[in-house]
Amino acid sequence: MTWKNPEKWAQMKSGETCPTCSDIPLEENKLSYLVEELKKSYVRLPKNQNYYGWVIVFFKRHVSELYELSNDERNEYMKEVSSVAEAVSKVFGAVKMHYLSFGSLCPHLHFHILPRQVEDDPHHAIKMDEAETFLSDEEYKEIVEQLKEKIDFYIEN
Repeated sequence: MTWKNPEKWAQMKSGETCPTCSDIPLEENKLSYLVEELKKSYVRLPKNQNYYGWVIVFFKRHVSELYELSNDERNEYMKEVSSVAEAVSKVFGAVKMHYLSFGSLCPHLHFHILPRQVEDDPHHAIKMDEAETFLSDEEYKEIVEQLKEKIDFYIEN
């Protein structure tokens, strides 16, 4: 689904038929695992780890755009995004963090957090669906546990 169908897009954008709203609080959904529930957001680890360490920080309440948040909501949410990014950076030893907010397929505010490594080509375009890399259940569990510990630390400090 994209904005090419204006009626369906308007329904999703209003939150009426937003698929994200129903599955972001789940421990596991079709695409990801819940890492942490924060005050303003849910942190999820995509099952596709083509960008190893990739997480997504979804705003809890349905909004489509960052400018739809009050100043307080935006400040709190961006603090959470920043704290999650710092945690991801520490867990995965990133040389640079990428912050991406699309919503082209589902207009629910979220940021993709991608840790970049020294071996990554900085000229290579980020393509979220370029490849699929799946891990073992144990690897997902270990990543979730490591991230929870670091996120808790950075949220509190």
